[in-house]
Amino acid sequence: MFRVKELLLSRKTFNTPIFQTHLSCFRWYGYVASEDQKKAWFSLLRCTVFTASIWLSCALMLGRVFRGYEKLIDGATSCATAVQYFTVSIATLNAYVQRDRVIALLRLVHSDLENFMTEADDQELELLAITQVYTRTITLILWVPSVVAGLIAYLDCIYRTFFLPQTVFNMPAVKRGEEQPILLFQLFPFGELCDNFVIGYLGPCYALALGITTIPLWHTFITCLMKYVNLKLQILNKRVREMDITRLNPNLVIDRLTPSELTHWRMQLCKEFVEEQLRIRKFVQELQNLIRVPVMADFMIFSVLMCFLFFALTVGVPSKMDYFFMFIYLFVMAGILWMYHWHATLIVECHDELSLAYYSCEWYTFEIPVQRMLLFVMMHAQRPMRMRALLVDLNLRTFIDIVRGAYSYFNLLRSSHLY
Repeated sequence: MFRVKELLLSRKTFNTPIFQTHLSCFRWYGYVASEDQKKAWFSLLRCTVFTASIWLSCALMLGRVFRGYEKLIDGATSCATAVQYFTVSIATLNAYVQRDRVIALLRLVHSDLENFMTEADDQELELLAITQVYTRTITLILWVPSVVAGLIAYLDCIYRTFFLPQTVFNMPAVKRGEEQPILLFQLFPFGELCDNFVIGYLGPCYALALGITTIPLWHTFITCLMKYVNLKLQILNKRVREMDITRLNPNLVIDRLTPSELTHWRMQLCKEFVEEQLRIRKFVQELQNLIRVPVMADFMIFSVLMCFLFFALTVGVPSKMDYFFMFIYLFVMAGILWMYHWHATLIVECHDELSLAYYSCEWYTFEIPVQRMLLFVMMHAQRPMRMRALLVDLNLRTFIDIVRGAYSYFNLLRSSHLY
């Protein structure tokens, strides 16, 4: 059972670079709360209701999908929506269960970035600024398609509610094929399960609002955490190449130090680099423990769903709106998988450069004890780092294998359908 005090973040944490937008949304949904927030316990309750409502929406949509459709193309969009909600339901439940880990990671990032701002030079601050722009761009790229698709469904619903109410509130005629259901009912067909205004009309509106915000929010938040790790490794590589002992003590004057003093401070600097590398490894392990279950679910489900959508497009005659939504789904699913595997690849590659960074410093000018220390440090840096989602390695090769596998299964289904 969670204790409210253990889930509270300081006010400054919500202004942490890279995570400002995501933390504001998380506070709205109740995943995090501020220490100065009145009735902070209400956030925990709101998060419970929010998580339960996503699962309820997913169950209702899956219930409709399991009833089947006369034509495959008729249920392709609804099936894709239901499966998308199923994966985000797993992610939100995982985040709810592991809220203590999420809070711990956020506190660690905030504390680290606060210290970083006080000691960083201009080049390192530029790296941070580039990272901020990058994460905002990634968030925007994934958020825009979801919001556009949601707004189209809302506009269609509002227009036909006011001007063509017979297509909205006449479910028997829709079932007989005399009227076309509104787009919202095609995406979230609650009305076919329960002919009730609250569940059948307001329910889809609420479910759609959850989907267009939650799906991009969670995945881009994890992307920000992964990009933060990449930033830490970039800064560590830069500092290793420089081997600037004045970072340990700004008052040091190198020309006035004796050889033994230089050796001492360089040994201390190497020790600091190793400790920083271990902290990064620990952070990556915690991040991996947080995402391994939902990412594994995304890996299995999205690869099958992409194959299904391609097959549905070839065997049916979809409308322009079906084409649009299927393209959106394919783009979002491929984008989510790409984000995880690409940024995991960046982390691994940046870590692999660390031993080269040690070799790139002017080690040949150092004292023999320091050179020996650097040799052991380089061997330690060569320990491989990788990210896994249970049984799957997160890297670009895995992403390419997913795309190839989905295309192969699509060709197999198409061939069997033709014969």
